[in-house]
Amino acid sequence: MIGSVVEKLNFEVAFYQQGNFKTTEVYHLPVKARLLKKNGSYGASLIFKALDDRNYLISDPHVQNERGKIFQFNDSVNYKEHHFAIIIHDPAGLQGIIGQSFQLTFLDPLAVTGSYVARLGVTWAEKGAGVLNLSITGPNPEKESDFMNGLISSYQEYDLEKKNQAAERTIQFIKRQLKDISDSLKIFENKLEQFKIYNASDKLDDEATRLFDKLKPLEEAKTELIISARYYDYLIQYLKGGSNLDLIILPSSIGVGDGVLSTLVNKMIDIQLELKLFIGKGRDDNPMVRAALNRLSEVKKDLVESVNTLRATDRIKSSFLETQISELEKQVDQLPLAQRQLVSIQRNYTLLENLYVFLMQKMSEAAISKASNVSDIVMVNPPMQGGSIYPNTSQNYFFGFSLGLLIPLIVFAVLEFFNRKIQSKEDIDKATTIPFIGGIGHYETKDNLAVNLKPKSAVAESFRAIRSNLNYFTENQLKKVFLVSSSISGEGKTFTTINLATVFAMSGRKTLIVGADMRKPKLFPDFNLENLRGLSGYLGGLNTFDEVIQHTSIENLDLIAGGPVPPNPSELLLTSKFEALIKEALKIYDYIIIDTPPLAIVTDAFVLSKYVDHTVFITRQNFTPKSFLGDIQDFYNSGKLKNISIVLNDIYKSGLGYGYGYGYGYGYGYGYGYGKRKKGDSYYS
Repeated sequence: MIGSVVEKLNFEVAFYQQGNFKTTEVYHLPVKARLLKKNGSYGASLIFKALDDRNYLISDPHVQNERGKIFQFNDSVNYKEHHFAIIIHDPAGLQGIIGQSFQLTFLDPLAVTGSYVARLGVTWAEKGAGVLNLSITGPNPEKESDFMNGLISSYQEYDLEKKNQAAERTIQFIKRQLKDISDSLKIFENKLEQFKIYNASDKLDDEATRLFDKLKPLEEAKTELIISARYYDYLIQYLKGGSNLDLIILPSSIGVGDGVLSTLVNKMIDIQLELKLFIGKGRDDNPMVRAALNRLSEVKKDLVESVNTLRATDRIKSSFLETQISELEKQVDQLPLAQRQLVSIQRNYTLLENLYVFLMQKMSEAAISKASNVSDIVMVNPPMQGGSIYPNTSQNYFFGFSLGLLIPLIVFAVLEFFNRKIQSKEDIDKATTIPFIGGIGHYETKDNLAVNLKPKSAVAESFRAIRSNLNYFTENQLKKVFLVSSSISGEGKTFTTINLATVFAMSGRKTLIVGADMRKPKLFPDFNLENLRGLSGYLGGLNTFDEVIQHTSIENLDLIAGGPVPPNPSELLLTSKFEALIKEALKIYDYIIIDTPPLAIVTDAFVLSKYVDHTVFITRQNFTPKSFLGDIQDFYNSGKLKNISIVLNDIYKSGLGYGYGYGYGYGYGYGYGYGKRKKGDSYYS
C-alpha cells in the first residue's frame, strides 16, 4: 500500500538544491517531474535549469564541460536512457526559479517505500478502541503531510474496494446464470406466441387452471434447488482451483441460506486473510503459516462434506417434488391436446421466468449493496506538524570534543593492552630480576658511529651512562671482557657494541671489539675495514693474532672482524684458541667487547660466557617480545649467563612508563627530541 502511495505521489523523482554545507530536497517547486519509463537506472542524477517559461536545460553532472541539452516543458524527454517529462503546475511561480540549478534525481521506488515503512509509526490511541495514531518523521514536513494524506486515502480506497468485491463477484456470477436462462426463456416465449397464432383459444380451462396452479409452487421449489445446485458446483470448482479464497461468493448472496455452509465459508475467508499477512521469502517455513494452512485444509474438507450433505438432502427434496409433479402430469395427460400443450409451454415459461426474476432480484440487491458501501476508515484529525527537531549545538560540541579525546585514548589503551612487545623499563622489571643498566634513545642517522659522529648528543650521553653503570659491576677495574648479545636479530647488538666500545676508547682506554658472529660478520663496514682476515682465520690457525687486529679511525679502538664465514663456527669457538685470543688481547687492551649472534638462534653466547666478566643483554622497544624475557630469566637463574644486565634500545616513545630520567643515573634527556624510526637504519640489524 505504501508502495502504491509512493508511485501515486511521484516520490520516485525528486529535486535537490546544493547549499554551502549540504544538499537538501526542494519539494514545492512550480514544476513536477514524472518518470515515464522505469528502466532501473535509479540513483542517477541530472542537472535541471529553467531557462524561460517554455524551455529548460538538462545536463549530466558527471561529464565535464558538457553544455547539456534544451527541452520544452510538458514534453516527453529521452536523455541518456532516462525517459521523463517536466510539467509546469504553477506558471506564476516559474519566474522565481529561472536560472537556478537543481539536481534531478531518480530514486529507487523500493528504497523509497522501505524508507517510509521504516519511518512510519503506528500506535493505538487507546488499546482496543479502533483508533490509530499515525506518525512519521522526515526533513520535509509538507512532503510527509502529503504522504500521510495519500496513505489514508489509499487505505480508504482499499477498504471500499474489498467491500465492493463481494457484491461485484455476486453480480458477475448472476449475470452468467442469467445469460443461459435468458436464451431458454426466449425459446419458450416464441413457442407461446406460436401457440396463440395457431390455436383459437390461448386460455386455460378450469381443470387446466386448477392443475397449473398446483404445479406452480412445485416448480418454484424446484427452481430454488436448481439455484442451489449451481452454487454448489461453483463452490467445488472454486475450492479446487482458487488461490485467493477470500474472494469467494457468499452463499447468502445467491439465496442459499444454510447456516453451517455460511459459517464454514466465512471461516475460510478469515484464514485466507490471516495468511495474507505473511509475505516474502521463507513464508511457507513459518510455523504460524503452516498451522493456518492446516486449518484451511480442514475447513476445505468440511466444506466439501457439507456440500455433499446438502446435495444429498436436495436430491431427496427433488425426488419428492418429482413424484408430486409426476402425479399432476398424469392428470394433465387427461386434458385435451391443446390444453396439454398450453400447460406444458406455460409450465416451462413460468419456471424460467421465476428463475430469471429471482436472479434479477438478487443482482439488484448486490448492486444496491455495492452502491451503498462506504469505507470504515475515517480520518479523525488531519496530518499536522508535531514539532521540529533542531540540533543542540553546545551539547553536540561537548560530546564531539569529549569523543574526540576519548576515542584516541581508548584506541591507544587497547593497542597498548594487546601489544606483546617490550615498551618500557617497567615491562622489564615485571618480567625479570636481572639488573636494568640503561636505555638508549632513538637514533635517526643510518650509520652506527653515533658517539663518534655526535659525541654531545643524547644518545652518546646514554652510552656514557651505561659505561658508568658497567664500572659498578666491574668495580672500576681494567682488563675486563664484556659480551653483547640479544634474543633475536634486529635488536641493536652491533649498534650497541660499536658505541659502547667507542665511549670506552674516548675515555683513554685501549679497547678491542671482537666480532664473534662469524655466520653474519658485520662491524667492519662501519669502520671501512675489510673482512679478509678475522676471528675465523685465527681460530682456524690460518692467521696470527697480529694479523687479525685492525686499527679503526677512532683512537684507542681496534677491531677483530668475524672473518670469512667458516663451515663450523660453533666448533671453532669451543677450541682453546679463543681462550688464548682473550688472554693475549688482555695483555694489550683494557677492555674487550665481544659481539655475538642472537641467543634464540644459536648458542654461541653460552659458549663464550665463561670467558667474559659481564654480559650486556640488548632489548628493543616495541620490537622484543615480552616472552623472551622469561627465557633470559631462566638462563640467569640456571647460571648459564652470569653477571648479566639489560639495556633497552631505540626508545622513541615518551610519556608515562617510557621516561628514564637522571634519577636512575643513566638518563639521556637534555630536551633532545627523537624522530620516528626509519626502516633501513643500520642499528635495526
